[in-house]
Amino acid sequence: MEKKTNKTLLKKISTPEALKNAWNKLVKFNKESRGLSGMTIEKFGENLDDHILSISKRLKTNNYKFSQTRGVLIVKKDKNSFRPLQIPETSDRVVIKAMAIELEDIFKPTLMQSDGYSFAYQKYTGVKDAMLKVQDYYNKGNRYVLEADLVNFFGTVNKKELLEKKIFPNLPDNSIDLLINEALNQKIGNLTEFEAQQKLYFDGIENGIPQGNALSPLFSNIYLSDFDKKIISNNFNLVRYADDFVILAETKRECREAYKKCLLYLKELDLEIHPLEKNDKTKITDISKDSFTFLSVTFDGNFLFPSYDNFKKLENKIWELTKGQIELNLFDFLKKLKNRHEGWISAFIYTDLNRYSERLDYIINRALYIKLEKIDWKLIQSRLDKIPKNYRSKIGSPYCINKKQRIHSGIPLTSHLITGKIEKIKSKEELKIEEK
Repeated sequence: MEKKTNKTLLKKISTPEALKNAWNKLVKFNKESRGLSGMTIEKFGENLDDHILSISKRLKTNNYKFSQTRGVLIVKKDKNSFRPLQIPETSDRVVIKAMAIELEDIFKPTLMQSDGYSFAYQKYTGVKDAMLKVQDYYNKGNRYVLEADLVNFFGTVNKKELLEKKIFPNLPDNSIDLLINEALNQKIGNLTEFEAQQKLYFDGIENGIPQGNALSPLFSNIYLSDFDKKIISNNFNLVRYADDFVILAETKRECREAYKKCLLYLKELDLEIHPLEKNDKTKITDISKDSFTFLSVTFDGNFLFPSYDNFKKLENKIWELTKGQIELNLFDFLKKLKNRHEGWISAFIYTDLNRYSERLDYIINRALYIKLEKIDWKLIQSRLDKIPKNYRSKIGSPYCINKKQRIHSGIPLTSHLITGKIEKIKSKEELKIEEK
């Protein structure tokens, strides 16, 4: 496909308005997030207009250069290995996000071919939709599930093939080809900070697409779109979320057939999945007999609910507030505790949360007790509650604040919070029906 000569794409992404829009859509929950220079999200935002104008000028004059990234190792679920991430400079993140926003519109027809089967990194869809789709497949008689996990997906994507065959030929002009290429090939500038064993995790990282880069989620869906199409054309019940996917079927035999097809189609993309039954990453489960967990949500054939591991993460985050290196004042402690509580409930409100509500309340009540005790709050032992033995840690006293004291803390009881959120959702749904 011959490209047009006008510089439409570069013009679009280099306007201050487009760059400001990209900034607004960046994930900024970690204000201390930084690249190699040390410029944090927060600092960048303090002089936002100046930074945006500077980036715009450099882009328009073809003088924008990407910096080296800061390499970071994130502990994986098994806690025995790491996932390598590359954190770009904040200015680079803005440019990359601006390109991603523009490219998402261009590749919308490609992404729509996986609509209803692919649920990650797309507008108006996410984990909830993926898990409700799993539940729907099961309710239609598909009791077996093939759980699959791609081997080092981001590190093994054929970047040359991706760019030269799927991305560049489908752009209206070549004005940002070089920027895209440079954004996907940023060097890591702090490798000397890592020990020899840790450096091994970054080996070959330049061969794939970098995790932590705003283009990578979009490009991963584009790269896997052919896989989606072929699996769907075989009438397999696919649910894919980034590089994790499951296929539901009526029989175990169908799952095995699906596994063979997956091997074939992924090989065409230079990708592979973990071998069936040689480890627990790729396996076939009868959901009517054994529950299975996908995307941190467990499904037992009757109910969806947060996985136990996910609940334990929440529990650990609550305990972290009581052990933090920086001692929080009572107001900030209550605010953070309330946010973590409500955030978790909101994320999983479509699931059966009541199974965890009693335990979660005791954990929160215990955390509040620890905090109040630390600041010498006068607590009368006879008015306190005790955590049930099956919820207690092996160390420390069993005491926690009581239900009445909890209500005065401003942090609602879990059951009340769940009920309130469900009622709000129902009210919104009823309002939509009335408006129609």
